[in-house]
Amino acid sequence: MLLIKAMRSLNIVIILLLLTGCASAPPLAPVEPTRIINQYPTMLPTPTLAVITRPIEGDEMTEALDFFYELKIQMAAREFHHFVGEIRYPITINVDGQPRTFVFAAELEANIEKIFSEEEIMAFISTDESELTFTADGVKVTDGIIWFDLICTDPACVNAEFMITEINN
Repeated sequence: MLLIKAMRSLNIVIILLLLTGCASAPPLAPVEPTRIINQYPTMLPTPTLAVITRPIEGDEMTEALDFFYELKIQMAAREFHHFVGEIRYPITINVDGQPRTFVFAAELEANIEKIFSEEEIMAFISTDESELTFTADGVKVTDGIIWFDLICTDPACVNAEFMITEINN
């Protein structure tokens, strides 16, 4: 009999716990809706994949030389993470003899040793500013292994920055 009373009181406690646990209660803090964030490792300079360029004129010639020297320093110091940050993505480059399109800087950096041989790195580092060729398509460096140009960062092309547009290995 004592056992039956103990079982009834245990059942009542379990039922009460289940009822209180299942009761609806207001949340402790308001829950914000999920925000979708579009993040890209490297920002595209234009809203479309079309490259909008601006001719290099006047003071921009000096800026082009400064950009070239920054690239040389980065390459000489083997700071490839900075070098790949100066590239306009997406870019198609030959890797192991096959064309490959890179969209992210980290992906290109992981393949940098397959893209540039030690001889190509030394040729780039030893290039003098007098060997640069300024054309309507941009600036050719070291027999065209690297090209860079003034890329517009807004549709009206008020603002522009130098970026690597081509790597021919």
